[in-house]
Amino acid sequence: MVDVSRRRVLGAATGAALAWGTTGTASAAGTGSGRDWQPVDSPTDRALHGVARAGDRTYAVGGGGVILERTPDAGEWRVLTANGPDGNGSNLHAAASDGERVWIAGASGALAVVDAATGDVTTHRAPDDVTNQFTSVALEPGDGTSVYVADSSGHVHVSTGERERERDWTHATPGSGAAIRDATAADGRVVAVDSNGDVFETRDGASWDRIGIDDADATLRGVTVAGGTVHAVGGALYSETADGWDDADPCEATLAAVEIGSCGCVSAVGADGTVLHRPGRDIPAGATLARWLGRWETTRPVQTELDALVLGTPAIAVGANGTIIER
Repeated sequence: MVDVSRRRVLGAATGAALAWGTTGTASAAGTGSGRDWQPVDSPTDRALHGVARAGDRTYAVGGGGVILERTPDAGEWRVLTANGPDGNGSNLHAAASDGERVWIAGASGALAVVDAATGDVTTHRAPDDVTNQFTSVALEPGDGTSVYVADSSGHVHVSTGERERERDWTHATPGSGAAIRDATAADGRVVAVDSNGDVFETRDGASWDRIGIDDADATLRGVTVAGGTVHAVGGALYSETADGWDDADPCEATLAAVEIGSCGCVSAVGADGTVLHRPGRDIPAGATLARWLGRWETTRPVQTELDALVLGTPAIAVGANGTIIER
């Protein structure tokens, strides 16, 4: 049985499916100085690897177990804890939200959940005594009971227990054991991508099927599901189609994360401070020609690698050296 403890940390704390281009190849990319994305003050210089929003609070996690919180009133970032939910300084690699709480995962079996309303942290460290390096965590939207934790040994650990009780876990290896880099859950699908360029899915939480990508030429690093369709990034952007996979390579940077907004817009972040964007249907008045034509726009508001992204108000990306940018 999982050893669960609770403590307070420094007080309280959709989109439509799309194709990347009409011909399946990259649209022309523009360049710019960062447009509306701006770096903001960060209370840490440690690498930040994950970001998620619950309610009106946003959390970022990273090296040495640092957990940051963005306060809704002043819009400033503060350190919730510098040493992780267990106090042992394990690096944290991922964060995911069910709308009310944020699950956090990292090295040495680090696993915890932050209640945004109360600031309480419940630790589920080393589920079933598994102390692998956890790389990603995915939650069934609006559920909060189904948790999928991926690791660097190619395993996915699944729990469907109740919110406030100790959890039981099952364990699966979807592929060959290659590191799973990211996982996501939406529209009745749970999808994971690994370092061999493979994409796996489950619809029942138990059996996994490989669904691509036969011609991926690099590690896949990020994945999202929108409108029932899977989209993945790494050395390029890949979008699931009825006939296989569409791909685009609108920039020369390796991409680490991708999100699709409710308007159908696509945003991705990656190496060298790259922010890639393609607008959706809600194009504002005065938009640039590139936005009207639905073309990719590449900006680099910072020069450091960006690892994670969350859309909303504001949109936030985080990365190396404690970098935080907002739009």
